Amino acid sequence: MINRKGSIELSMSTIIVVIIGIVLLSLGLLLVKERWQDLTKITKEIFERADAAIEEIYSEVNSLLTIIPSETTVKKNGDENVNVIIANLENSQIIVNAIVSSSDPFLECIFADTMSTTSETYTIESGEQVKIKMIVDEKGGDLGIKTCNVVIPGQTGDNRGSLIVRVEK
Repeated sequence: MINRKGSIELSMSTIIVVIIGIVLLSLGLLLVKERWQDLTKITKEIFERADAAIEEIYSEVNSLLTIIPSETTVKKNGDENVNVIIANLENSQIIVNAIVSSSDPFLECIFADTMSTTSETYTIESGEQVKIKMIVDEKGGDLGIKTCNVVIPGQTGDNRGSLIVRVEK
């Protein structure tokens, strides 16, 4: 007579081993996927910072208002920082501030020195410049391209500039 109990135990053991193997494989794949996403995010951030640093090094500030970088990418519900540089190209000192507005109600653009849309007032000597951090905060709006528009009131010439903001998922 054939021992059926032994064959059932063997097939049950095989099924359990296969199920454990599939579970471990799935967990391993999830871990690899998460690490890959983290690595991709970190790499993208590093390249964006490097591009901004290169642009800052090689960009000549030859106008009253310069925004560095001129373009940035923000995750939905995320934020980024950019530099707003005001340079005095006149022969005498100037007293200035900056005002920023957004093209979208779900994109908040504010200056870090006041945490509002109007910066502090700066006295800038001839040939000098001031760098102001601007915070771009996306608050759950639509994906796409938006702008933060900066103006230096009371000044003539190139007193307006825009930061192009690309909102991604």
